[in-house]
Amino acid sequence: MYNVFIIDDEPWSREVVKALGDWERLGLRVAGEAEDGTEGLGRIGIQLPDIIVTDMRMPGIDGAELLQILHERHPAMKVIVMSGYDDFVYTQGAIRSRAVEYLLKPIKPEDLNAALRRCKEELDREAGPRSTIFASGEDMQRYSAHRDRIYASLLTLDKARVAEAFQLLARELASAKTAVAEAEGASRIASDLLLMLEQFLSEQEATLEQLLRGRGVAGNVAIDKEAELRLGSPATAGFLTLRSAASPQETTLAVGGIYALAVEGLLALRHSRSRLDMEDVVAYIDSHFQDAISLETVSGQFLVSREHLSRAFKARTGENLSDYIVRRRMEKARSLIAVSRLPIKHAAQLSGYEDIAYFYRVFKKHFGITPGELRSEGE
Repeated sequence: MYNVFIIDDEPWSREVVKALGDWERLGLRVAGEAEDGTEGLGRIGIQLPDIIVTDMRMPGIDGAELLQILHERHPAMKVIVMSGYDDFVYTQGAIRSRAVEYLLKPIKPEDLNAALRRCKEELDREAGPRSTIFASGEDMQRYSAHRDRIYASLLTLDKARVAEAFQLLARELASAKTAVAEAEGASRIASDLLLMLEQFLSEQEATLEQLLRGRGVAGNVAIDKEAELRLGSPATAGFLTLRSAASPQETTLAVGGIYALAVEGLLALRHSRSRLDMEDVVAYIDSHFQDAISLETVSGQFLVSREHLSRAFKARTGENLSDYIVRRRMEKARSLIAVSRLPIKHAAQLSGYEDIAYFYRVFKKHFGITPGELRSEGE
């Protein structure tokens, strides 16, 4: 059974949540409540509930600040946010990355229970695989504490703190007091830690493959096929060559090496983003739009994520990067056909299109006439 903690400065609102929740059927119980974020944080630190249901607008520490602190201190906890209509649009962006669900007041029972069910399902998914790795619940709790320490060190982007956290976990796994229950325990631990890293990087608009590309091998211990499939590419899988006889502590230290490389890569990525000159990006596209370029290839050229480049380009030019490439190609094609009088097939190729049928469709959509009609107009 999972524990739920409710935070709201209005007593009647807390009572509404308690009355509407289908607690027993969902396998949940209300373990505590608080009337503001400051009190809530103190009690959460002692009780360590699994699910938090919190209002956004409260005295003292408000919901937005509370979410940030919970995200840093207790990343495994699931959070459901309640918001009044006036705050709803404003708070959507702030809570989207840190809350499982957000509910508009007045709360409907079906919405609350759907959100609680989703939290429970996520907790089951995350706790289930880890709980079967270890011989006892106490062993799993010790592992979970180390896992939280690793996540906290990752938030600092401090390689020394990350390495220390992994060293502590490795020593724990090497000791007699924490027993791994199954033969595949080492690779299961690696998969769990890598999944946590991937989830963190996704919030930074980066991927593990992107950060490891071109970097050295992080260890001589391989990770299971499930992890290779999830990471998705031969470039990344090359870092994860496992020896089946690897011990849990050896595997942990190898994953720690991957974390260290990811931290290095993320710091370099942030540096690249801060130095990104959109004039250089536009000049690069203007010189290469006839080539097979796209948002992905341009972001790779400038070592930034696709999402960051897309937003920065739109802010600078008022136009999507892909639309800009198409417009430049179409302008080139029109000039080659109407002015230089080149054959349409050659004009398409020189504008970046090998598929002539596709070129015709794009041209017609862009100009409202076909390449042939454009040529006839000039005759």
